[in-house]
Amino acid sequence: MSDVTHLATLSNVSVRETHEWGHLTWLVNSKLTPQATMTVGTCLIEPGRSNPLHYHPNCAEVMVVTGGRCMKRVGDETIELGPGDSILIPPGVPHQATVIGDQPMTCVISYDSPDREFVPVESKDVLLIEG
Repeated sequence: MSDVTHLATLSNVSVRETHEWGHLTWLVNSKLTPQATMTVGTCLIEPGRSNPLHYHPNCAEVMVVTGGRCMKRVGDETIELGPGDSILIPPGVPHQATVIGDQPMTCVISYDSPDREFVPVESKDVLLIEG
């Protein structure tokens, strides 16, 4: 059997980013797993909180809700998502999740780039960023 340790990200190595709204935990990306061709992480947003409106110029995102509920803004539309629901966000499209209810919203997030770029959007009137 070959040594796959270079392909694994163990829990003591994953990277957690803590924010005022919750946290992101990165499991796979080019820094954690040099052979990665994608980025994968988990996200927790606290009840009544929102992550910042933002977009990813270099990759699409897939979000799969694993717990709680949110209103997910994608461009100029909004959809309610709950456990088991997923959504694809194309590159360059501003998006944001706002938790509804009294439980945190948890989700798995993946991107089709090992080096996900994050660009905050200052104006909530921006619908699509092309670059």
